[in-house]
Amino acid sequence: MSRCCIACKLPRCLCFLLLLVILMALLVALVIFAVRANSKHCTDGLQAEQECQNRTRYVQHQLTQAQEVLHKMEIQAATCNQTVVTLRDSLKTEQAQVAELQGEVKILKQKLEDTLAEVQRLRRGSEASAENNSSSCSSVLFAVVVVVVLEALLI
Repeated sequence: MSRCCIACKLPRCLCFLLLLVILMALLVALVIFAVRANSKHCTDGLQAEQECQNRTRYVQHQLTQAQEVLHKMEIQAATCNQTVVTLRDSLKTEQAQVAELQGEVKILKQKLEDTLAEVQRLRRGSEASAENNSSSCSSVLFAVVVVVVLEALLI
């Protein structure tokens, strides 16, 4: 029985020692990891990563703002393009109206010229008629005067 107890205690001791060695190895590994994690290179790397993330956020913010401005500009460009189309249509309509009015003006000018020519012709005819009437009138007047004088002589 004593042998059994020693044999049972021996593996327990070995298990304890083995467990102690494993714990010591883990502790050493943890210390090495902690030392490396807090080393200058590691902290510099973390700081660089943080700066990179900050710059990335800043650039993303600027990109978002630029996209918003671009969207507004696209809306303004679309509005301007629509305005240009509307103005072109309006200009074409106005040009058509101007061409129509110019045609009407040309027709009216021709009518005016024709009317002026007719007035001129009638004026000449009227003047010629007035001269004829005036000489007819003076002949008639002369005849009337002669008749009056003759009647006066006869009375």
